[in-house]
Amino acid sequence: MGFFDIFIRRDSDNDMDDREMYDGKCDDEDELDDEDELDDEEDNQPQKKTRVADNHILEAPRRRGMNNDTRDDFVAIDFETMTPLRTSACALGMVKVLDGEIVQQYYTLINPIRDEYTDRQPNRLIHGISLEMAEKANTFEELFEGIKQFIGGYKIVCHNKGADISMFESLMEYYGLTGIDTSDVFCTYAATGKSLSECCKDYGIPETNHHNALWDAAACARIYLELIGKPLINLGGGSKFGGSRGSKGSKDINKTHRGRLDESQIENKNTAFWGKTVVITGTFDSYPVRDSLAEKLQSLGAKVTSSISKKTNIVLVGQGAGPKKIEKIRELQEQGYDISIMREHQLNAELAGI
Repeated sequence: MGFFDIFIRRDSDNDMDDREMYDGKCDDEDELDDEDELDDEEDNQPQKKTRVADNHILEAPRRRGMNNDTRDDFVAIDFETMTPLRTSACALGMVKVLDGEIVQQYYTLINPIRDEYTDRQPNRLIHGISLEMAEKANTFEELFEGIKQFIGGYKIVCHNKGADISMFESLMEYYGLTGIDTSDVFCTYAATGKSLSECCKDYGIPETNHHNALWDAAACARIYLELIGKPLINLGGGSKFGGSRGSKGSKDINKTHRGRLDESQIENKNTAFWGKTVVITGTFDSYPVRDSLAEKLQSLGAKVTSSISKKTNIVLVGQGAGPKKIEKIRELQEQGYDISIMREHQLNAELAGI
């Protein structure tokens, strides 16, 4: 039982030297003559711990700075319960996201608080967790300090605030625990009005392990990132953004459909595409031939280009979207450029009735 952490390396080697918090060195001209003063100075500075092992030079980890957008720093959570009562939590999954990337994951079974339904295990068929398994795990009270440390001061994201946050509060009340702020919460269900499964379908997230608390928490994190326009680039273990690539179709776009039409040729000026520069990445079930989508967008006043730049206004993101394009969007957004991401269900809604 307990929890496991998955850490990912989030920065390229080329940036390492520019982002060091300290280097533990002094320039020759700045060296101090007084040995005691030098010792005092060194005592007050963080020091690199350098070791040589098997002819390898090992140094302490380096800490990278964070971006200025606090929206993409959060912890997504999901509970599973043994019975209909919200005090009967039997599993918890949590995913920590910093700068829009999963950096840590937590999963544990929980020995549930008993009620009149416990021995019947009514929810076992939903999540597959048996009472025999759960009663070998630690209680919520025993796990609480680790859970509290994992969440820290970050915003909580969940797909059903009425259920997940109520579970947190009910469990803390039962055990007399405090220390987790349940007031700063974003509910993706309230934001979308759709089930987790429906949201996964909309955003191209393969539904591989629904009702596993960790999988649900990760899916919730991805949905939230979609909602703030910062889709996940890396899943914390090498799996790239976008899920399955869907039907391949044709990605070629005729050159005649890339330029902007004369205003007199525009079919409809009352869409999100009028006067915008648009990039298409990934595949779309509704438009398996990318050129037909480009032609449609052009008729609505869009200029379709192949690369993302400072002039890009909208990026249509389909299944198997290119990770490099998503990274470029993130980079430009952080520089202050207003680039919107549109998924297939949003595209279809925009084009409905035209």
